[in-house]
Amino acid sequence: MPLVLGLASSHAPSMFASPDRWPAIHQVLTRGLPQPPQVADETPEVLNSYVQRIQKSFGILREQLEACRPDAIIIVGDDQGEVFSKALIPQMAIYLGEAAAVGSASIGLVGEPYDQNRVSLTCHAELARTLLVELMERGFDVAYIEELQPLGRPEVGLGHAFTRLGRVLGIAETGLPTVIFFVNAYHPPLPTAKRCYQVGQAIAEALSSRPERVAILGSGGLSHDPVGPRAGWVDEPLDHWVLDHIARGEGHELQNLFTFDSDTMRSGTGEIRSWITVAGAFHGRKATVVDYVPARHAVTGLGFAYWNGA
Repeated sequence: MPLVLGLASSHAPSMFASPDRWPAIHQVLTRGLPQPPQVADETPEVLNSYVQRIQKSFGILREQLEACRPDAIIIVGDDQGEVFSKALIPQMAIYLGEAAAVGSASIGLVGEPYDQNRVSLTCHAELARTLLVELMERGFDVAYIEELQPLGRPEVGLGHAFTRLGRVLGIAETGLPTVIFFVNAYHPPLPTAKRCYQVGQAIAEALSSRPERVAILGSGGLSHDPVGPRAGWVDEPLDHWVLDHIARGEGHELQNLFTFDSDTMRSGTGEIRSWITVAGAFHGRKATVVDYVPARHAVTGLGFAYWNGA
């Protein structure tokens, strides 16, 4: 059965905090760097409006997920030294274990303990293994994990790319069977945008003969450089270029991203690879862009979108 739903969302820490906490998170992420003039316009009232828009957007994505009633969901996200370490950094990896994938949704940057806010995602081991084999047959040598033993930050567990959206979209709460799919977005050398788009297409093709109704979620982005030299600066033209192309059903154009080196393309902006993977899975289909918030206090261009499938 073809994929029934595609979702994509940013996962910046401020999105999961009350507006009064945004300035403190901003301060930690920017580390005293010069900030764009728009920061001064983000008053407490504006930050409150951002939070309302974020919550509304999460609500819309959750409604889409509930309405299509999938049997499983694939979450495509990156790892930022939580599960992986210098001992091993795969370009793409899939978790095959029967045990739930557990991690923390805490915002450690502002002192939230990682032993709190634990999120447990029920895993669909059989679907994950089938997907691994099908991808290998299509030329994708994806690494696999049978026991999720975090090497980078054991106290965190599964990274925030999976736990934060897993919680807010109700995936953890409902026990929706999940396939954890890692795509490297932070640790050079990185997979090309073309490769990410192609693996999305391959995922859709591999699942087309399966009986399950499957959704796929891309976690991360859009433009941002947390704790980096461009922290706080949002590349609105880039973000709109991405959103406009998926809205027109031209997701294939995203394969041209990351073909040259640029300060804007580094760091968290690399998480757009998760969006590209989902766009590949819905090749030729138009996405519905729910909202876009260029939130300087969140140091991120916040985006939300979905694709309707079969």
